[in-house]
Amino acid sequence: MNADFFAGFIVSLFNEKTSVTTKQLSLIAAGKRTPSVLFNVEKNNLYTLFGLFPEVSLKGWERVGQTLLDYRLVKSTEDALSLTEKGFKARESFITDFPVNNGLEQLRYSTTKPLYWNRMIFTTQVFSEYSYKNKQYVPYLSSLEDQRNMKKWLVEQGRPMDELAQEWFRELKALFQSLPAKEADFIAGHFSGHHVSGSTSRQLQERYGLSKEHYTVFIDQLSYKIVQHDNKRFPLLLSLWNRTHLDCDEGLSHSARLSRRMLERGKGIDEVAVERKLKANTIREHILECVLITDWPHFKQYIRPDHYTACHTLIGADPAVSYAEAKNEITDLDFFTFRLIEIERMRRHG
Repeated sequence: MNADFFAGFIVSLFNEKTSVTTKQLSLIAAGKRTPSVLFNVEKNNLYTLFGLFPEVSLKGWERVGQTLLDYRLVKSTEDALSLTEKGFKARESFITDFPVNNGLEQLRYSTTKPLYWNRMIFTTQVFSEYSYKNKQYVPYLSSLEDQRNMKKWLVEQGRPMDELAQEWFRELKALFQSLPAKEADFIAGHFSGHHVSGSTSRQLQERYGLSKEHYTVFIDQLSYKIVQHDNKRFPLLLSLWNRTHLDCDEGLSHSARLSRRMLERGKGIDEVAVERKLKANTIREHILECVLITDWPHFKQYIRPDHYTACHTLIGADPAVSYAEAKNEITDLDFFTFRLIEIERMRRHG
């Protein structure tokens, strides 16, 4: 683990309100989708970190935390890490050298980005081999399900393969011309095609002098950057992104997406719970997931209007008020309502 890059990257995600334990960092980086973990992502501004390093153990995060403390980039208060003055300066310096996208959309696309990257490489391979009429090759994506999904996407385009191949390579050329040379070369280095084998991750790390963590972050940020271009210039690249996002349940767990679909058709929480043979509280957790990941706007209809108003007034007067304190002030207040108002106020007022 390259301590300098990794420390700088983690610090770049912190803001003045971030206060997080190494245990919480490990759960966020592993992509745990519980409401409490997702709330900590929101509360601590750690959108990009979600699911990015599932292989790093709790002990690994404890070492990261100790490194940050040793560098005096953070301080520890009751095991929670927060930035020091030196940490704020290091944060600004890191972002200047390595700008990081760290908004809510990074959480929403956390599963889309890595799959899109692999599908982009696979699509390039398919079109390259097709151009040479070669059907005997080892697919970059080994999963039969992934291969079927990509075949379905190609059919959905409703255009001849020759035309699609020409369009794909035209878009790639335009994409590379729009990017800094290092980024374009880095992407191209992964491509496989007719009589061409892409470099391995280890080879590319060595070529560009990247640690494993730097390599992971670079791909994550590039995957998102690719589809921020004008969609009129890159219709196939954007179409592939949109299809991939749908295949990733639009950033939600599969179960939460099913519940959302039923709720949006007008069914109530209890009705969805009965039909899906789940507890009503599970459906409420799905609503929290939808709000935290996709900023789902329909949650208000599941909150009593008087509780909505009272909660906003209470939290507005004391942003640090706990649920235990709030339920003593507001009769029959449930945690589901309290948490939703907390989230809304955080996003509204910071």
